[in-house]
Amino acid sequence: ARTDGSTYIRDDLEDTFDNRVLFQRIILGLYGKLSPNHVQKFLSFIETPKNVDVEDLIDNPYPSFSRSTFPALDQETGLLMGGNIPSLRVKDVAGTTALTYGSRVLPANLWIDESDSSKRISHSTKGLLTHKNLDPLPNFGITTRSQPSLDATHTVFGQVLWDADTLQFFRDLEDIPTYSVERPSGFDDFNTGDVATQVFNAQRALFRGAAKTLGDDRVSKLYDGKLLRRMEVLQVGRL
Repeated sequence: ARTDGSTYIRDDLEDTFDNRVLFQRIILGLYGKLSPNHVQKFLSFIETPKNVDVEDLIDNPYPSFSRSTFPALDQETGLLMGGNIPSLRVKDVAGTTALTYGSRVLPANLWIDESDSSKRISHSTKGLLTHKNLDPLPNFGITTRSQPSLDATHTVFGQVLWDADTLQFFRDLEDIPTYSVERPSGFDDFNTGDVATQVFNAQRALFRGAAKTLGDDRVSKLYDGKLLRRMEVLQVGRL
């Protein structure tokens, strides 16, 4: 995708799932009464602040979900990770924690709701919108299965609204491979057993360590569950 939201699509590739550019829409419903602060913070990355010079936004935009990605499907929790805005960072500015985005310095307020814990929604079904407690970044997750263990560390503040487009999005997601730091199970063509596995693990650790020492940051960009296909958000808005 280009910076203006338009896309460039190659037409010289074979028409396969791996080469095809897929466009889908997801509709999310937000729990404004149960988690008002979470909803307000979420919407702040969708709506442009009021009384802002339009020309200033062109050269110095605010962070927005319209320039975000879905980077990973966490294998342990089943969370589809979204809201990743490139270049949005948490930094210490003049002794206080802040969000930096380009030349902008924004307050890093926590997404906290002072609600009765008994009224909080459990991560008990697919399609719930959730955010990690005490994380000032807008990264969020969408549950792909029941995972009540997240109740202690995350807060549910919305849900997916299941229309035809959203259903198709999750069907397509099932076909997208993810990176695994582990050797594929059953990969033992020559029947070499545990010894070969131990050698493989030792070599992997050696090369990954050497790459980091030499400053190759590509290693740090590989992590368990990373989607091996780029998923970009091109446009966001309120219905």
